Amino acid sequence: MWKPTYASKDMKSCPLLLLALTIWLTACETPIEVTIPDAEPMLVVEGRIEPGLPPLVLLSRSQDYFAPVDAASLGSLYQGGGSVTLTVDGVEFPLDELCADALGPDELVLAAGLLGIPVETLILSNLCAYTSLGITGQVGSIYGLTAVLGGDTATAISKMNPPVALDSLWFEVPGNTDSLGFIYGDFTDPDSLGNAYRWSAMRIGKDGGLLYPPRSTVDDALFNGLSFSFSQFRPVTSEDFAEDANPDEIGFYKTGDSVIVRWDHIDRGAYDAITSMEVQLQSQGSPFANPADVATNIDGGLGLWVAYSPFVDTVICIP
Repeated sequence: MWKPTYASKDMKSCPLLLLALTIWLTACETPIEVTIPDAEPMLVVEGRIEPGLPPLVLLSRSQDYFAPVDAASLGSLYQGGGSVTLTVDGVEFPLDELCADALGPDELVLAAGLLGIPVETLILSNLCAYTSLGITGQVGSIYGLTAVLGGDTATAISKMNPPVALDSLWFEVPGNTDSLGFIYGDFTDPDSLGNAYRWSAMRIGKDGGLLYPPRSTVDDALFNGLSFSFSQFRPVTSEDFAEDANPDEIGFYKTGDSVIVRWDHIDRGAYDAITSMEVQLQSQGSPFANPADVATNIDGGLGLWVAYSPFVDTVICIP
């Protein structure tokens, strides 16, 4: 019978080997505490204006990374007590502060639609916004913004470019996916370098508002003055992960859907800021992502101020 043999010096080294192994395993279990330093809160400006509609601006402070955000905290997040001035082609217009607790039922519905949040959330939050019903967006105008809150001042500027239409939109079922498909489009870019666009869409009766895909922006660096076709999938929502949801339908539109498509012409500053934000959102959780600050078109703060210029159409999903 075969029997293993050991040299005496190996027997003597075993306790040392076991001791080293124990120390190594213990070291692997040592907890590592990481203290994230508190950052100085910065003024955050979130605002938009589009043709025929009044400006809408929200002011807040940057929060700690792990700070909870819910309906109850929105009231303290989006603060009143500031001042916002809109400069339109060199002429200044002060905006009015409107808070949810001062609005009637009809005004709450209108405000919730403009903000893209449920009326119930707006009531709970007592959110404050800045606007003026005497000002509406005009194509070709340049909109400067100055926001002051608690001694901090932030400025921004955005130009409302003319809308650029999509040549055509249609629904198509690729391959053997039965009633599931994507929205396709034809587009001709104007022959002027520097144009940038943003896509959003909403299923009528199914989505609560316009939804943006993970990368909603594109510029014409590679297709200036060209005509081309493209496709867009349906942005994923929380409803796609409900217990009764069909996982095979994620990312698809269905035959019978009616979809509002919005194609916004935006200026370069807005494009750079939105693209930076979306790239960082996509890289969350990736160990290979490079850490980087999110770009903003706000001087003296964070956030976005965008003059949108939309082309809007409706696609009936029939193959």
